[in-house]
Order: sequence, then structure tokens, then C-alpha cells
Amino acid sequence: MAFSGRGRDFLKLLIAGSLFQIPTFGFYRFWMITKLRRHLWANTQVEGESFEYTGTAKELLIGFLIALAVLGPIYIAYAILTFMAEERYAFASVPLVLVMYVLAHFGSYRARKYRASRTMFRGIRFWMKGSGWAYAGRAILWDIATFLTLGLALPWATASLERYRMRHTYFGSVQGGFAGTGWSLFKRGWWIWVLGLVALVVGIALAILGTSPAAIMFFPHYSTTRAGLAILGALVLFIAGVVLLPLAMAIFTRWHIDGLRFGDVSIASKLRLGTFYGLFFKLIFSSIGFAVAFSALVGIATVVAGMFLQDTMAALKSGEVTVATFSLGTLIAIAYLVFLLGFGVLQRYFLVRGLWAAVVTTTTVANLHSIDAVVAAGQPAGLLGEGLADALDFNVGI
Repeated sequence: MAFSGRGRDFLKLLIAGSLFQIPTFGFYRFWMITKLRRHLWANTQVEGESFEYTGTAKELLIGFLIALAVLGPIYIAYAILTFMAEERYAFASVPLVLVMYVLAHFGSYRARKYRASRTMFRGIRFWMKGSGWAYAGRAILWDIATFLTLGLALPWATASLERYRMRHTYFGSVQGGFAGTGWSLFKRGWWIWVLGLVALVVGIALAILGTSPAAIMFFPHYSTTRAGLAILGALVLFIAGVVLLPLAMAIFTRWHIDGLRFGDVSIASKLRLGTFYGLFFKLIFSSIGFAVAFSALVGIATVVAGMFLQDTMAALKSGEVTVATFSLGTLIAIAYLVFLLGFGVLQRYFLVRGLWAAVVTTTTVANLHSIDAVVAAGQPAGLLGEGLADALDFNVGI
């Protein structure tokens, strides 16, 4: 496989799309996401033949509006329930959380169904069968098992859910499959689970020691010591996340790619661990650099504005609202949005585009000739799943 997309082209799409979201109140994201997907799909080749993304921004917008129509009555019912059970507000929120939790699993399957049916190769469509509700039920049961085993069941849960997804995925008339097993994933990453569990226990224990009444009793005159214990606990969790997360992602990604099948077509990955660490630290340091540079620009702009807009600053201090103060407030709000969107650009550039390119260029496909006789089949999937993914804000990446 090969990836021919240039980083600067993807970055231009990201920056322009992010900026256009400000005057369009976020609705331009449907067009931005569509352009990003077309860029990634079109620049991904297998033996020189590219993929094609046929989805449209209009479809994403309609799917989002349909999802809002579904979620609207749920939010209204929740508001009424909260009003009726004002003294039991925490309990009243439980049904909403459970409904959103189920819809998140349902929407993730339907979103994959949508993207698969908008992906073509050699003029043949990928498509999916299967029920989103059946998938949600399986996912919920596996979530319970994972919770009860402190994460130990996660490899088997991941393998089971991916087998379900791939068993219902087709390339034209060829059915997909997944050869990966929970045991093979567990053997690759069991030590990460152990280290993560130890770090979690140590971090929480230190945090509790630093904030519990017992700590005050043992260290009554040493508030600095108590604060240090709490900070140390947070530091342990942070370092564990920075070190273990790329490791887990690398192991999972290689395991996942190696298990994919379409008929007799098999896929193998040579993705290196260093690639994940490289992308991860590029994101961290570029985010820090962006925050510093943006803060410096805002500081300079504030000083300049203070020199030329003394009357406006005086009006702000006195609480007076004028056209100038309103304009200044608008500029501050826009600057805040640009700041947040900047982090989104960096995240998509490194963890979406960067990871996509790394995965593609380290992947090989065997027995591609076995699907030469494939015939077209399947129909485009509905829009609800993709809309739910966007409306519930769990749509990772693109």
C-alpha cells in the first residue's frame, strides 16, 4: 500500500475549514470533514489503485439534523424529569446517561456502516449488514465484563466486537472476516495492563493520602507534604498515560490490521512503536508551542489595544456597554474559538493524517488477485448513525 497525500494540502484544508466554522457557527464542519475524507481516501492506494469516498456534506448535515430530532424529545423528557425530581437531581440524570450510553454504541456501528457504504475501490462499494441494536447489546455486555474484571476482559471484548463488525462487512460480493483473537492480543499487551493497573492504584492511593482526613491527622502541620502527595499521585497517572498509551495503541493497531480479511485477501502490518511515540510527542510539543505563541500574540494585541482604546477599556471597567466594548468582546470570543480550533487542527494533523499515512505505508496486502472477480452488491447505508456520532460528540478523528 502507499499514501501519496501531501501534509501541506491536508493542513490547508484543516486550517481553512476550521476558520470557516466560526462565521458559520460550526456548520461548515460537515464540508470540512467531507473534504478531509476525500483527501485521505483518494491518496490511499493498493497496487496503484486508489480508494474513493462518495459521501457528501449534505448527507452529514441531514444526518445531524435527524439525530437532533431523535435526541430532542429525550432532552425535553430529561428536563421535565429533572424539574419534577429537583431534590433528587443526581438520580434524575441516570436515565439520560444510560440512554446516551446505549445510543453511543448504536451510533458508532451505524456510523461505520455509513462510511463503509461511501467507500469504493475499483468501482465496487464496501457495505455492511447487521443490526446497530444487536451490536450495542453485545458491546454493553462486554463493557460490564471489562468493568468487573478491571479491564482484563478488554482483549476478548475487542476481538469479539471486531469479529461481529467484520463478519457483517462486505466488499461487493466478498464477505469480510477477522482472524485476531483476544488471547493473541492479551499475550502482546498483558504487561501494559499490569503496569497501568499498578499506576492507577498508586496514583489514586497517593491522591487519597494527600486529601483525606487521615492525611490531615498524620500531617497536621505539613500542608505542603499533603499537597505534594496529591500532586505526586496526579504525576504518576500522567506519566503512566504518556508512556503506556502509545504502547497500547501500537500493539492494538498492528494486531487489528493483521486480523483483517476479505475472502482470501489478508493484510499485514509492519508499523513500528516509534511511530506512535513520534506522533504523540509531536502533538504534545506542537500544542505547547502553539499555546505559547498564541498567548504571546494575545498579550501583544492587548497592550496595543490598551494604548489605542483607552476609552473602551475605561467603559469596560465601569460596566458601560457601548458598540466598542461589544466589538471588543466579540474579538475576545473569536480569539478564544481560534485557540480551541488550533488544538483541533494539530490533533487531526498528527493523530489522524499522520497516523493514517504511517499505517498505510507500513501495510501490505496479499492475494489481492482473489477479488478480481468480485461483483457489486449492497446499498448505501442511512444517515442516522453518522448524525448521532456528531450530535453526541463521540466522533473521533474524522
